[in-house]
Amino acid sequence: MFDVRPVDETGDLDWKKIQSIGGPEIKQQVLRKNYCRTKSSEMIRQQVGISERVMTTKGLIPRGLPREPEGSRACPGVLIPFYSYSEPEHKNVEACGKAYILGVAVESDDTPVLHDPNFRIEDHLSCINEISKEKYKNNLTEVLGGQIEKRRLQQQELLSNQIAEQERVRIESIKRQEELKTIAEFKRAQNEARQLEIEEEKTRKQQERILQLEIKKKKIEMQQKILEEIQVANREKEAVIAEEKARIQQQREDNIRQEALVRKSQLQKIVEFNRSQQLNYEESVIAERGKREEEYEKWLKAETLSLQEEKKSKSRANKGAWWFSDEQKKKNKNLKKNSLQNFFSLRSLFVPNQFAFQFDSCGSLAIFALVAIVLSFGIGGISYASKGFVLKGRVLGVSQDGYANLTSAVNEMAHQNFEGSTQQFSKALENFSQGSKELEEMGGTLLDATRFIPFASKISSGKNAVEAGKHFSAAGQSLNEVVKISASLKDQSGEEKENEISFLDVLENAEKNINQAKIELDAAQKNVEQISIDDLPEDKQAKFLLLKQKLPDILSALDLFLDNNHILVELLGGNGPRKYLFLFQNNTEMRATGGFIGSYGLLDIANGHVKKFFIDGIFNPDGQLKEKIVPPGPIQKISANWTMHDSNWFADFPLSAKKAINFYEKTGGPTADGVITLTPTVMQKLLEITGPIEMPEYDVTLDSQNFIELTQYKVEVDYDKQENKPKKILSDLAPLVLEKLLSNKDLNSISKAADALLSGLQEKHILLYSENASLQEIISKQGWSGEVLQSTKDYISVINANINGYKTDAVVEENISHKAEIQPDGTIVDTLTVKRSHKGGSKEYDWLNKVNADYMRVYVPEGSKLLEVSGQTRETNTPPLDYDALGFKRDDDLVNQENNTSIDAESGTRIYNEAGKTVFANWTYVSPGETMTITYKYLLPFSLFKVSVGSGEQIDSYSLVAQKQSGSMGSSFASSISFPENYNVKWNFPQDAQIDGNEVKSSQPLKSDRYQAVVFENMN
Repeated sequence: MFDVRPVDETGDLDWKKIQSIGGPEIKQQVLRKNYCRTKSSEMIRQQVGISERVMTTKGLIPRGLPREPEGSRACPGVLIPFYSYSEPEHKNVEACGKAYILGVAVESDDTPVLHDPNFRIEDHLSCINEISKEKYKNNLTEVLGGQIEKRRLQQQELLSNQIAEQERVRIESIKRQEELKTIAEFKRAQNEARQLEIEEEKTRKQQERILQLEIKKKKIEMQQKILEEIQVANREKEAVIAEEKARIQQQREDNIRQEALVRKSQLQKIVEFNRSQQLNYEESVIAERGKREEEYEKWLKAETLSLQEEKKSKSRANKGAWWFSDEQKKKNKNLKKNSLQNFFSLRSLFVPNQFAFQFDSCGSLAIFALVAIVLSFGIGGISYASKGFVLKGRVLGVSQDGYANLTSAVNEMAHQNFEGSTQQFSKALENFSQGSKELEEMGGTLLDATRFIPFASKISSGKNAVEAGKHFSAAGQSLNEVVKISASLKDQSGEEKENEISFLDVLENAEKNINQAKIELDAAQKNVEQISIDDLPEDKQAKFLLLKQKLPDILSALDLFLDNNHILVELLGGNGPRKYLFLFQNNTEMRATGGFIGSYGLLDIANGHVKKFFIDGIFNPDGQLKEKIVPPGPIQKISANWTMHDSNWFADFPLSAKKAINFYEKTGGPTADGVITLTPTVMQKLLEITGPIEMPEYDVTLDSQNFIELTQYKVEVDYDKQENKPKKILSDLAPLVLEKLLSNKDLNSISKAADALLSGLQEKHILLYSENASLQEIISKQGWSGEVLQSTKDYISVINANINGYKTDAVVEENISHKAEIQPDGTIVDTLTVKRSHKGGSKEYDWLNKVNADYMRVYVPEGSKLLEVSGQTRETNTPPLDYDALGFKRDDDLVNQENNTSIDAESGTRIYNEAGKTVFANWTYVSPGETMTITYKYLLPFSLFKVSVGSGEQIDSYSLVAQKQSGSMGSSFASSISFPENYNVKWNFPQDAQIDGNEVKSSQPLKSDRYQAVVFENMN
């Protein structure tokens, strides 16, 4: 069975030998053995019940253990190696419990019986009786011998099988390797063939590409040749055009120079004529004075002879005077009662303050001329009425001298001869004061008695004329000082010099003198009111009425200056240095607040002195803007980023001004204290006053007629490309205009310049914004802020934004028609029609012949409901970039606008709320020579307004504010108000509105904001 004895010298099994020839089962049994050896005797007894054992022919199996299926052990590792015993037979149970072997008892002959190599059989046999020892030993030897031999044979057979299997596997492996080698060689051959095909295909394509490149090269060469020919032809054509333009320009400039010379000659003739007229007038005044002295002598003699007769008719004259006085009082009372009392009461109730007063400064100086004329005839009333009294001739003489001196003073001031005007005003004041003193010396009783005498009103008018002359002369002295110091301002753009007069000095002087002049003119107005128009010759009564009409305007203008002088002090840096951002808005390319911002300027001013003022192109600071901001949707058509030149997007100028300041700061510019905007219209008006200005370095002469076109040409085309400062002509022109205005000796020109600036503010060609909240509030009250007006009643404003429409707004005429239809239930439906006609197409400059692209926004009362739209172009704005992915920032005001925007499904109109209004927005396009019309119909959110007047009477009223777009050149505006049959018009404004049946119509240019109101009387 075994080739070696499986037992050692003692007869025990040699465990190591058995393990060397054993298989997995023996190893498993060893593991089990190792486990079972760790069991204590107590555990053995508990698990197998050591007191009862049974014996089989092959070994021992513990009684009480469950048997496993055939061929397996019941509980290997817990078997006791003896037949049987009981506790009484062996006292050392603890020793016997430890003496066990693994797998002694088996149930099949295939399992060898092994025991622990460290177990000594003698030790174990000592635990059993002597009778069983020999039998147990023999049995164990027999069993072990047979099992070992059988195991050896099995191992040999297993080994042979393993060797055969290994040989088979080796042969199959060799065969498989040969197959893989064959497959690899086949694939390599395939790859080589494929690679060869690829190389051939690549070579073929490369040859084709070379051939195509050669063909393309030939085409490019041919195209280049054609392009060169076209360029040559274009250059020749451009040269011809440039030559023609140069010829036309030269001809135009020659014409301008010729016209300038003609104008200069005409002006010289006018000056000479005025001078000769003045000399003739002075001579006639001297002759008239001599003639009056002769007449006075005759009159004195006649008065002495008629004294007796006059005394006899005294009682009759008194009665007639009483009658005359009573009739006159009654007449005046009726006139007052039946005058425009109702008109003025309703006017004050319904007309907003900003529409109640408009002042024309150009006529202010002429008032003093009217004063002189009126005074001359008013004073003459003393002479005419004094036939019944012996009056001192000195009154008439000094008063006539005062009139002459006042007239001379006005003429001297008009020609800026301030020393002469000062002397003449002083003489006039002295003359009228002397006349007033002479009248006072006549005694109050005598003058009071004149009310009983025929022609007494003429005496009273004469007295008031003298007093008015005194006050006018004093006012003239004060105003003369204002004009005098204002004219001393010269070249304020240079460096500050010692003792140089500043704007603040002028304001301080003006405030003091205008305040004094205001006091005198208030007193003069009271005197003028006491002069009866019937006491003047009929041909002079119209001038007197003009004086009475204009004098309140002058007083209002002085009040306006005094009330707002502190605004100018703040603007001129009287409260500290100030920086103002100037934005030059080109209204030939309209934007919300006046036009495209092509240039900007920065003004540094302190204490009334200009420290620095420069003008530059807007794209220079825009190029320094690092922050990326999402622009308004319509702007995205032409620009992916929002910058300062598009900052004037909002119609409410204070909001747009804040955006401009913010953008300028982001470009690295300083923080501005305010914003001032100008349009070319302002410069046009100033050039009308200065006349042509020659600019030889640019080879042009600019005047009010050619200013816009020529500067546009110089900026867009004809500028120094090396220097690359296309806006330089504007910065060079500004000081020339200012210098010519200040050097003008004609006071009327200064007055016109002031009027040009005032009208610029009124027509919104000049807008002001201040970061100082209190100052901004004052600017707003004056109507100079360009903000959207707030109104609880009807409102309309059409805002155009030229988006890539070139400079075509210069040739687009706009007509706005607004119709309000009052329904029987008091609700109101408005219809707005905007007609835009393009007059370009054959203009000299190409930018005037393009399509006008306009993003039109219509501002109406907040809450208005859109009913119909026609004539619009439906268009959707698509962002050019993924702004969020690129990290662009979003403006809060634009985000708020977008969040409250809805789109009308039928028309595509964008509807949102802004600046307290509802806005309807659409695209419109008009081509050269064509006209487009867009119409909106909408329901107002309110009905007719009930207003209490007089004794509590309830009346219905309607009013409309039509706000002009800032900076626009003006549109024609027609308004129509239709009302039900049961209404009658009780009052309307303006007064020149036409009432045609059940409709009130008015039409006027929209040069400034307009107001219309109607008060109805309900006949039901």
